[in-house]
Amino acid sequence: MLPYPTIAFNGKIYYEASKKTEYDVIIVTGDAYVDHAAFPTAVIFRTLEYLGLSVAIIAQPDINNNDEFTVFKEPKLFFAVTSGAMDSMVANYTATKMPRSKDRLSPEGKPGLRPKRALNSYVQKLRQLYKSSKIVVGGIEASLRRYVHYDFWEDKLRDPVLFDAPADILVYGMGEAVIREIVDWCRNKPNEVPQIPQTCIKVKHREFRDSLTKQFEILPSVDDCRKSKQAFMELSRKIDVSVRPDSKILIQEHFKGDVICFPPSEEFFKQEILTMDRLNYNRMSHPIYEKPIPGLEPVQFSIQSHRGCLSACSFCALSLHQGRVIRSRSIESIISEITLLSKHPDFKGIVSDIGGPSANMYGWECKIGGCETRMCVHPKICPNLKHSLRPLVTLLKAALKVQGVRKVFLGSGLRYDLIRDDEWDLFEYIIKNHVSGQLKVAPEHFDKSVLTLMRKGENADFGKFIQKFYKSCEKIGKKLYVVPYLMTAFPGNKNADNVLKDKIKELRLVHEQIQEFTPTPGSLAGAMYYTELDYKYNEIKVSKTANERKKGRQIIQKC
Repeated sequence: MLPYPTIAFNGKIYYEASKKTEYDVIIVTGDAYVDHAAFPTAVIFRTLEYLGLSVAIIAQPDINNNDEFTVFKEPKLFFAVTSGAMDSMVANYTATKMPRSKDRLSPEGKPGLRPKRALNSYVQKLRQLYKSSKIVVGGIEASLRRYVHYDFWEDKLRDPVLFDAPADILVYGMGEAVIREIVDWCRNKPNEVPQIPQTCIKVKHREFRDSLTKQFEILPSVDDCRKSKQAFMELSRKIDVSVRPDSKILIQEHFKGDVICFPPSEEFFKQEILTMDRLNYNRMSHPIYEKPIPGLEPVQFSIQSHRGCLSACSFCALSLHQGRVIRSRSIESIISEITLLSKHPDFKGIVSDIGGPSANMYGWECKIGGCETRMCVHPKICPNLKHSLRPLVTLLKAALKVQGVRKVFLGSGLRYDLIRDDEWDLFEYIIKNHVSGQLKVAPEHFDKSVLTLMRKGENADFGKFIQKFYKSCEKIGKKLYVVPYLMTAFPGNKNADNVLKDKIKELRLVHEQIQEFTPTPGSLAGAMYYTELDYKYNEIKVSKTANERKKGRQIIQKC
């Protein structure tokens, strides 16, 4: 087993073997520490460790207890702050704005260990206690809130997060490659204003532009967005396609200062995947915890095959975080990881998942290297997209040959609407060998107008897919079920949730996985909810009251 990091939690300290008293970096996180690639704090810790740095972690500190933030000496380089694997408001509150009764990223699922707006709270506390320390923020909350954004829980636009969380630099997206440059900046050029790809900085209003090394674009300002809903929708459209290497530097003005966001680099995307291949994890929660972390169990023996997602779903913030660029790991590196997995003391021969945001996008790439819109699969599949199930099937077959592996499953599900008719035999292979009981698919809705607003599979025929699926199950002699993920109360749905009810009855679908739409910061659908405009600036009806929002769920529950 690998050594675990030094960590402070709830008044206790676990020291790694050397028992250092001073560290290069201190990570402050809103999650419990789980040593697994699916948990961002572990990824950053193992990356920094690989770079030869000493690191300590402060996990889920009590914001009202200064001692929990000063348990270690001030770091030599910087504090790295994250709210955790989820935006803290999404993690702490339901779609009905009620506190969640369970937190799967805390010991024994205990709620209340992460403050609301955790990033703001942690950084403000550190600034109070360590006025001159460098502070780096990252993770999903930093990514989604890096521009002015709609906050569902306050029902208003909030400033870019760097105004409320006064850090020196913000990292958006996946941080393995970027953190190297952050370390170099803090070590060698701490007094320079950094221009690091995939980061954001705050500067004085209308200053520093002459020093920018790339072409830049001025976004609608924070003030413009507050005055005009059309301006906020324009902003949302622009940032929707901004996470790509060929993008311009984006600047959003605010009278308190301007936020400058630097686009990712092609080299960083490559390094991100190479770093994934190099890092190893114990795939266990930290020994400081006496109780289990519920979020570990379903992913403990899962494998990440790729990053990014080509879908343009308007309700999903993934494109603002990872971008619509697929970065696939090599089959050799994945097989090497599975070989290590088979030696884990808890491993029983079952790989629970090999996938990413959408499992069947493994190995997909653009023939021309990408374009400005990155609309690869909406409203139809782009002819420049090389898309096939074959790379995934090849990977799955190779995984089954690893000694000690009995089963390999696709736990993360597939985009059913992107399965080619001429590759149905490959899909049949997958459901025969890599689906256990249930196939998870996410049609989200069945009304074409709603699916158009969702930018997801509006031309797909779910009924036809279901018929073919069960016919194939009969052919291969397996009794499987489709579990669809459905969404109600989406902006512009009018009475379309009745279509959900009718289709559920018609196809006799299991309908346990139903969620009310939650407007997440940074997402295009979140902007639609706030502005009551679609992404083409047409007015739409939006369900906003509690009674309106729960109506669709109530209709379906009566099926």
